Amino acid sequence: MQRFAIYQNLSERVAGWTRGPEAEALMHVAYGLPPGASIVEIGVFLGSGTILLAGARKLRRSGMVHCVDPFDGSGDLVSVPEYSRILEEDTALTQVQRVRENLRMAGLANWVTVHQGRAEAVAALWDGAIDMMFMDGDQSPAGVESAYTSWAAWLKPSAVLALHNSIARSYAREHDGHFRLRERLLTSGEYVLTQETGTTSFLRKK
Repeated sequence: MQRFAIYQNLSERVAGWTRGPEAEALMHVAYGLPPGASIVEIGVFLGSGTILLAGARKLRRSGMVHCVDPFDGSGDLVSVPEYSRILEEDTALTQVQRVRENLRMAGLANWVTVHQGRAEAVAALWDGAIDMMFMDGDQSPAGVESAYTSWAAWLKPSAVLALHNSIARSYAREHDGHFRLRERLLTSGEYVLTQETGTTSFLRKK
């Protein structure tokens, strides 16, 4: 949609992996959430996906995006080398400082709360229902299960769970956590698959 274009363009200026129709789909789903929606993003890196989510809520004029990340370049075995390569290109700011600057430049600082810490640690202090969770952090099976389990109880009935890099395809070793979680949740009947765009699956909690 044309109204999303400005934030898609801003997102593409930041290193990230959600682009094109996949980025538009993420914005569309976030935009369609109820007034005052609470969105949790697990795995932020430099804030490319955060810009999409927060941009959608800014267009709706309500809501808050809570982005959760240790901001230390950690993750699964496949992702860490790529994170390190990108982070080494600019060492003037720390990772979390770069995220905050990217959000400021996008005019979205007031639409995002940054939580520095591992998903489990932040969840242990959390208190509030969630309308949408976008998982794009550590993609190892163990890492994904641990993060999801820590946050699942806070997802509202009919909440959206968006899983990046989760479609049926071949995966590198220890990089298929989101796909495994998707299949487990669909098989259990806890969620229904509502959309699949690019590599992202959108599930709705029953």
